[in-house]
Amino acid sequence: MRVVTEFVKTTIFGGLLFLVPIVLGFIIVQRALALVRKGLAPLVERLPFHSVAGVAVASLAAGLVVILICFIGGLVARTRVGTRLHGSLQRMILGIIPGYRAFESIAGKAAGKASEFEVALARIEDAWQLAFLIERMDDGVSAVFIPAAPTPWSGSVYYLTPDRIRMVDVPMAQAILCIKRMGTGSRELLKGQVPRE
Repeated sequence: MRVVTEFVKTTIFGGLLFLVPIVLGFIIVQRALALVRKGLAPLVERLPFHSVAGVAVASLAAGLVVILICFIGGLVARTRVGTRLHGSLQRMILGIIPGYRAFESIAGKAAGKASEFEVALARIEDAWQLAFLIERMDDGVSAVFIPAAPTPWSGSVYYLTPDRIRMVDVPMAQAILCIKRMGTGSRELLKGQVPRE
């Protein structure tokens, strides 16, 4: 019974962490569209037509403006100033959202950025567990995140010495998929990489 309760709890929590960034993104885009639509209303009213293929011109124009703003934002993000600004905003605001950094890493990879965490095996007591190397510290200790199965967005942070970490040649996305599948596919994924000690 305890296993079932734990499974339900971690699955609900993991689902919540997965949905929070999506819902926030949806709300932000919806608000941006409403704001732009309101700003464009005086211009759109002067047009001789009010719809294109059954879609309101105001909605089309607002969508195009939001896409243009996102494109310009993407260009700014590639500059040195944009990178600094993004880092500051991330630390001040986005860093407080649980699971955001992992979400951003996966989204970054989808956008062509090499921002994913390194995958490792971490020795916890007498077992090796899939982990993500978060940060190497000055004293040789590393911060690693041990994701929970089947909800990789929840888990625990450990500070481990180098002898308790083994880096593995596994992409982050594949490691996450293996965790979601409760270890199914581990034989191929980790072939010859699990320490015997």
